[in-house]
Parts: sequence; C-alpha cells; structure tokens
Amino acid sequence: SHWNNFTIAQRIDIRNYVLGYLANNGPTLQDFVTLSLIKLVCRITKLGWFDDSTHRELTDDVTKFLQATVDHCILGLKILNQLVDELNIPTTGRTLTQHRKTSVSFRDLCLFKVFQLGLTTLKQLQTRAITADHRQEVILGEQALSLTVRCLNFDFIGTNPDESTEDVGTIQAPTNWRPVLQDPGTTELLLDFYANTEPPRSNKAMEAVILICSVRRSLFPSDKERE
Repeated sequence: SHWNNFTIAQRIDIRNYVLGYLANNGPTLQDFVTLSLIKLVCRITKLGWFDDSTHRELTDDVTKFLQATVDHCILGLKILNQLVDELNIPTTGRTLTQHRKTSVSFRDLCLFKVFQLGLTTLKQLQTRAITADHRQEVILGEQALSLTVRCLNFDFIGTNPDESTEDVGTIQAPTNWRPVLQDPGTTELLLDFYANTEPPRSNKAMEAVILICSVRRSLFPSDKERE
C-alpha cells in the first residue's frame, strides 16, 4: 500500500541508495541487516519492473559485485538468489496476471544470464581462479549451487500441470538454454562438486544434476542429443 506513495524517480533513488550502501558496507554488516536490504532491493525491482528500464538492469549491476572482492562476490550471489525467488514467487496484493507478466519478462531478459553467472562462479572455484580462504570457498559454493538450482526450478511456463500428465517433474527450459544444458562440461562440473564437497554443497550439486536430467525432451531435436 505504501508503494504508490513514491514517485518512479523516488523508487529508483531508493534502489540506487540501497545498492550503493550494500556495495560500500555490505561485507561488514550483520547478516540480518544485509538480508533485509537485499530483500528491499529485489522487491523494489519486482514492483517497479515495468516502470523504468533501470529496474530491469539489476543483474548487470550485481555483476559488478561478482567482479570485486570475494566478500562482494558472496553478496552478489545472495542478491541474485533473492532476485530469482522474488520474481518466481507471487507477491501478496498483486494479481496472478501481474505476477506472470513480470516473471515472464524476467525469464526472457535475465534468467539465463543469472544461471550462467552461477555456473561461471562454480567453474572459477573449480579452477582456483578465485583466491579465497576455506570459509569463503564454502559460502561461494553454497550460494552458486543454490543459484543454479533456483534457476532450474524456475516456473518457466507459469502453470502447474495436472499430475496425470507426462509433464510433471519436467523442466520447461527455454530453447536458448540448450547449448549450456547440452554441454557435457556443465554436468561434469556439477558432478565434480558432488564428488569433492560435503553436504549441503554436495546435495545441491546432485539436485542440480537431477534437474538438468529432467529438462523437457523436446529441447533436444534428435534422439542422439536426448541421450
């Protein structure tokens, strides 16, 4: 109800201020403060999605976090995890039609890039391209794997198929995801994390593998590709 008390410009100002505050102070804040600020940014992004293109650029803004310090990278992954949840789960007070319109736009504009950012972070951890201590590596792995799973679990088509149909449990990934999902390196990366980490990271890695195996068969044109 308070949303309409702010102009479009004021909403953008609040968004930018909170993002800047997280960039400058995020790594030193207590977790509950960080989480509250992240939720605020993601909720503003969702509600203002069609108000101004700035809101649709959050993924690009967060990429700068991933390219900064290790603690900023962790913070960026937390923002992306919350963003996927925010755009995937209906918000009280908004119609299902409003939610689907925003969710589909996010799916088409941003979700694949977010998915790739999660996988890229995992690859950097695997190849030691990120210089981090053990605690940071654990958190980065957990956040990146959670992000990968969240993206694969996204409600791509916005419907809940009847339990009697063959679509139950099928991941309706868009066609442009095919190269990454079909790449053996993607599954090998996740299996490597499964084999070389402890729960909950290993659990998340296997969950991601299972989800990739559950992608709709029609995504792959030939029987050879499906195999």
